[in-house]
Amino acid sequence: MSNDFEVILIDNGSTDGSVGYVRSSFPQVNVVELDHNYGFAEGNNRGLKHAKGEYLIFVNMDVEACSDWLEHLVRAADEHPEYQILCSMELPETENNVIRSVNAFGDPVLGLKCQRDITESLFAYGSGFLIRKKWLGKLGYLFDPYYFCYAEDLELSLRTILLGGRIGYVKKSKMYHPGGGSGLNAQTVNYLDTRNKLFTYYKLLTTQNFVRLCSASIAYRSIISLREKNASGLLTLARAVITFLFKHNRYAKYRREFSKTKRMDDKHLLRRLLYRSKIGSKLFKKFYRI
Repeated sequence: MSNDFEVILIDNGSTDGSVGYVRSSFPQVNVVELDHNYGFAEGNNRGLKHAKGEYLIFVNMDVEACSDWLEHLVRAADEHPEYQILCSMELPETENNVIRSVNAFGDPVLGLKCQRDITESLFAYGSGFLIRKKWLGKLGYLFDPYYFCYAEDLELSLRTILLGGRIGYVKKSKMYHPGGGSGLNAQTVNYLDTRNKLFTYYKLLTTQNFVRLCSASIAYRSIISLREKNASGLLTLARAVITFLFKHNRYAKYRREFSKTKRMDDKHLLRRLLYRSKIGSKLFKKFYRI
């Protein structure tokens, strides 16, 4: 593989001296220094403005890539133009070549085993992925800046699927991602994750399908919190729902416009949600009326 690529580091208002270290140790890196922490979503959006390449590759700050990670990812993009987004396998969770997908509650989960060079999925994990610049023109934007962090990759993924795009995981492109690099406490993470998922379902789905998926997701999260006797989890869920009820109108205009550009019906997405059992499949098919 040639060295025909650029490296852009987006510094989200760090105070640990990392900017000076990178500039002195890696002068070839283009450092974009932001005045404060804009969050994962907007930080990546701002970095996007400085990128010149046909392929845009985003990598988390807490990721360690394997030596041939980029080569395999770019080769897959060259050889498979039918995919608009390609993801790396994320170790240690995908050690057995299991990719990420989305379950019947609309939540990202570990899903199918990667049997081929590229395995198709509903979900592109934000820690390491390639997206074609041309596809961004179709999408309209990369990440929703209001999300700050968490579930912005789910929104990007479902938007891609509903606009007729395809997402795949490249078996030979691997990176290590232990996770937890945001530094936020568990309650804040759960709040942002739940709130942003509700916004995602509302933005992208029709009212009927939004209500179905949203109610399934809320019920599922409530049951989990009750089973674990997690009172804080129920309070966090309630806070996220209340925030959604007060803030969802910010997306009313967008969802009307998005519905006009969809190439795939909601049922195309709902049919492909990852079901965990035959009984569950039948129940959800009836619930989602597909």
